[in-house]
Amino acid sequence: MIEAIYISDITNSLIYEYSNKLSIPKFKTILPKIQSQSTDSTSPQSLTTTHFNINSSYYIVQHKHLSLNFYTLCSNSNSSPLIPHTFIQRFIETLQDYFGELNSNKIETNNDIITLILYQMLDDGMPNITDFNKIRDLVSHNSLLTKILNEASKTTGLVQDTKLSFQTDIPWRRNEVKHTNNEMYVDVIENLNLIIKPIIKKSKLNQQYDSAFYSSHQSESIVDNYILNGSINGQIDFISKLSGQPTLELILNKIGSNLILPQFHRCINLDMFKERKGVLSFIPPDGKSTIMKYQIDLNDESMNNKEKINLIKLNSIDTQFLIHENSSDFEIKLFPTLLINKIDSIIVEIVCENQEDQIKINRISHGDFQTKFNNKHEWSMKDLKKGVIPILNATIISKNEEEIESNGDSENHKDSLSTHSIKSKKPLYIKLNFTYKGLVPSGNKVESLKITNAKGLGDNVKPYKGVKYITNSGEYIVRS
Repeated sequence: MIEAIYISDITNSLIYEYSNKLSIPKFKTILPKIQSQSTDSTSPQSLTTTHFNINSSYYIVQHKHLSLNFYTLCSNSNSSPLIPHTFIQRFIETLQDYFGELNSNKIETNNDIITLILYQMLDDGMPNITDFNKIRDLVSHNSLLTKILNEASKTTGLVQDTKLSFQTDIPWRRNEVKHTNNEMYVDVIENLNLIIKPIIKKSKLNQQYDSAFYSSHQSESIVDNYILNGSINGQIDFISKLSGQPTLELILNKIGSNLILPQFHRCINLDMFKERKGVLSFIPPDGKSTIMKYQIDLNDESMNNKEKINLIKLNSIDTQFLIHENSSDFEIKLFPTLLINKIDSIIVEIVCENQEDQIKINRISHGDFQTKFNNKHEWSMKDLKKGVIPILNATIISKNEEEIESNGDSENHKDSLSTHSIKSKKPLYIKLNFTYKGLVPSGNKVESLKITNAKGLGDNVKPYKGVKYITNSGEYIVRS
């Protein structure tokens, strides 16, 4: 059960306090315990949300957001421990919906509105109303004083409104929704998570060739990637700027129709989806909402490795990570699918076995390479055009080799190298971080979006429609 909520700044100075009982501990009484947890070396301060006990009766859930600390005081009851964690995140999202980016000043100047919001969101310590649109109907953006005066005016009859309004009992949609320009947008967003092991083979064709990025070799190395672990996490966001209470129908392609165990916003008509796979029928919440979440497990044994790799090659970015035998040289090639018109950004982080090792660039076709202050090696590219295959060829240099290279002429350099037992090195792994628009790795696609019932909108209104596909990398790691 949630007993109180405290909001402080980064120095733990209290800027807001809410409790549902007079007997609840005040913030200043539990502050020493909070500070002791902050100085405890075993406390996981790197985490956004932490959990610690105050005494036998209460515990605190702390959530850090920008320059603010949100503390939820909970009693040790039989309720699920996930409730305060989920609630505080929803509470922060609601405040952002009202006030935009949060800071101390916005919290202090809107104490009355925040109290009204919590009064609706909590009922006797348990989450009550958590839908943005319903809360907006119940709690105005105006201050508490303005709200009281408005209610008093209506009661005394000073303000009479005989206009019939369009009311709805749909909890996720606001009453009297009206928009001058009616619009609706769909964002299909997927995060690609992969751990890949390259399997290097020698080709049977013994041929010599020269290029801008390779030396002549008697044989060519072929890299076959094997997916050790992988998943695609997707969601469909819907932005509604529609008047009235229209019913929409969003139809997905064959891939979207065969998703296993998707999660839906409660606005989705589940009976319709069961009857017609891939058809999302719903009355949309006003504003932005996530109407569907799904996951594609790339560890599924029903797909062989070749099918999984082909999925990545067709709809995303494939990699070739080649380690040369008996050498500290390595090569990275990226193969973006030709279906991507432009990649906004790619960062390839190269992690060495020894943190002190340096990387010497032999050839680089695109982008920039830099070693940051924490010895983090990054190859970065922006606005990569369609059909471009970036290549990086480099050598790992140990601290001893770096010192030798900085001394004397080339002959002394060779003699010094011969007197040192230099062991060949290789990167442990590379990690890709990228984002692009235009398609998603699973191939999920919106086939159509139409209005099946224009209640309150008007049959002659033709809203503007837009669909966008966004791919982000999650944990995309290629081992050596």
